[in-house]
Amino acid sequence: MEKIRWRGTHGVGDFMQALNVAHRYSFDHNKLPVNLEMHWEHDEDYLYHPRDPETIIERMHKIHEMYLENNRVVVTHVYNSDMFHYEDTEQKVKNRFFFDSERYDPTGSPPNDWCFHPHEFEKPQDKIVIFTPHYNKEKPRQWKRWLTSDDWYDIIALLRWEGWILEEVTYRTPIMEAYRHIKECKFIVSYDGMWHYIGRNFCKPHLIPSKEGVTTYNTPNALKLKSRDEMMEFFVDEDDRLGKNLHRLNVPAQRLRKNLSKELGIKL
Repeated sequence: MEKIRWRGTHGVGDFMQALNVAHRYSFDHNKLPVNLEMHWEHDEDYLYHPRDPETIIERMHKIHEMYLENNRVVVTHVYNSDMFHYEDTEQKVKNRFFFDSERYDPTGSPPNDWCFHPHEFEKPQDKIVIFTPHYNKEKPRQWKRWLTSDDWYDIIALLRWEGWILEEVTYRTPIMEAYRHIKECKFIVSYDGMWHYIGRNFCKPHLIPSKEGVTTYNTPNALKLKSRDEMMEFFVDEDDRLGKNLHRLNVPAQRLRKNLSKELGIKL
C-alpha cells in the first residue's frame, strides 16, 4: 500500500486534486491500494463560514462516492494537524503532499487524470453552469479576478437572452447540488477555481479566463482565454458568433474524454 499525506484546505478543488492523484497513482501502479491521509488544521466539525451547508470533510466524503474504482483509495483524516502549517501565510512555495515512496516532489504536480464512474455520465441538457469569484468569503488571487462583477453580469445577461438555461452556483451551494447541475449541463463558464474539478471529472466543455499553466493542469478540458478582452470578445452577439464560439469548447473536452477512455479502458 502507498500512503499519501495531503494538505487539506477549505477548497473543493484541492481535495479533488488529492483524490484524482491518489486514484491515478493506484491505477498506474498495478491498482495498488492507496491510503490518502488528509491533514487538516481544524477539527472535524469546522465550518469555514457559519452559514456553510456542510463541512469540507462531508463534501469530500460525498464526492468520493462518485469516483471510478473508489474502493482502491481509502481516505483517512488527521485533525488539528500541523504537518503542513506555515507561519508565513504569503509563502509561495508550500509542500502540498508527501508520498511514502517519495515518488513525487512535494511541491510538484503528479498525474491527476481521473473521472467519475461512467454510469454517472449522461446526455447534457441545454444548460450552462456559471460560477464566479464574487461570492467567495475571501478574494482569490488577482489573476483569477480579471473580470469585474459587471463583466460577469453582461455575460450572464447575454446567455439568458440567447435562450440558455443558466445555473449559477457559489462556494456555499451544497456539493451534490453543484455536482448535479454540472453533470446535467452542456457547458461551464467560470473563473479558475471552486467547482472546476467536478467539470474536469465529467470532461465538460469549459471556458476559463486564464493564462496560467496551473489551469491547464487542473482543467485540460477547458478552453483558456488569456485576457479580459478575449473573454468579452468571445461573447459578442452577432452572426451566430456566440454559437460558434461555444462549439469550440468541445475540442479540449472531447480530447480529454477520448484520452481517458483509452487509458482507463472504459467507455465515457
